[in-house]
Amino acid sequence: MTCRSYIRFRGAALMLALAILVAGCRGAGSDDAPPPEAAAPTLAVSAAKAGSAPMSKTLRLLGTTAATHEVILRAPVGGRVLGMNLKIGDHVHKNQQVGRVLSLEVEAARNGLAVARKIDPQDAPRLEQAVTKYGRGSGIPVIATESGVVSSPPVTSGQVVAYLDPLADLVDPNTVYVESAVPAEDVYAITVGMPAIVKSPLKPNLEMPARVAAILPNFNAGSATSGVRIEFTGSDRIIEAGAPTETTVTTKSVPDAIVIPAAALFQDDNGSFYVFVVGKDDRAHRVPITLGIRNRDQVQVTAGLAPGDLVITSGGYALSDGLKVRVEQASR
Repeated sequence: MTCRSYIRFRGAALMLALAILVAGCRGAGSDDAPPPEAAAPTLAVSAAKAGSAPMSKTLRLLGTTAATHEVILRAPVGGRVLGMNLKIGDHVHKNQQVGRVLSLEVEAARNGLAVARKIDPQDAPRLEQAVTKYGRGSGIPVIATESGVVSSPPVTSGQVVAYLDPLADLVDPNTVYVESAVPAEDVYAITVGMPAIVKSPLKPNLEMPARVAAILPNFNAGSATSGVRIEFTGSDRIIEAGAPTETTVTTKSVPDAIVIPAAALFQDDNGSFYVFVVGKDDRAHRVPITLGIRNRDQVQVTAGLAPGDLVITSGGYALSDGLKVRVEQASR
């Protein structure tokens, strides 16, 4: 064998050995085999069905009661009040006598008569006749000129008053209304005729139906509020003027709104809202929606959902469009 033939033979042998080694490595080793495909993650979530329910938007206003018809009973003469036993809330009828006022001059004359009887018993009868003649008996009667309800603390028996001093304030209970202040940013939401509910510490367990009767043409720059007049619409009402009130005005109402839990709501950086709906493929699908009335627990959806759609209420920002989900708890 020549030197050149020997070199060719050795090279072929090395090539054959290398091929056998490579084939053996491929058959026995697993490092070169492709890895198995990873299973898609599944997120356990809670969900709720979009339903139909009444929704309303309300506005809370503070105010006080006032009356359009008020009568003030005044002292017919300066003197001492007698027989006045009225209290706040008492009903007074027209032409009813509510008390008397004894003139200070008459009272002084009677006191002088008592002294005269001691000093000059013989001349006292003549003086007593004069006092009785001009003393107007037991005082000048105070007569109610109109029917009404006592709305403020009246004077009491024994109190001394001057001529035309107020003795009692009477209001017609059918003319009592509520004056409320509306923040400037909420005035646009108020219109005449809106239903309302009035509450007051005077009647803590009572909700009195009312309505917006007028938007007053004034504006308080100091408190940035505008006035609204609320009128009672039922038999339950406040009959006292000056009573504190809290009025809830229903500014918007939808009897059959599509509603979802507020926990299902998400918001983009641009301010638009969306939810994740569980599809028939058991995956979360991002759906843009339009909102209507909102409260603390529920929101109204005006576009994007239909009753019965299953919206995800848990998972937060771990959710993504197309993510496989498993509903562990579903509520209506």
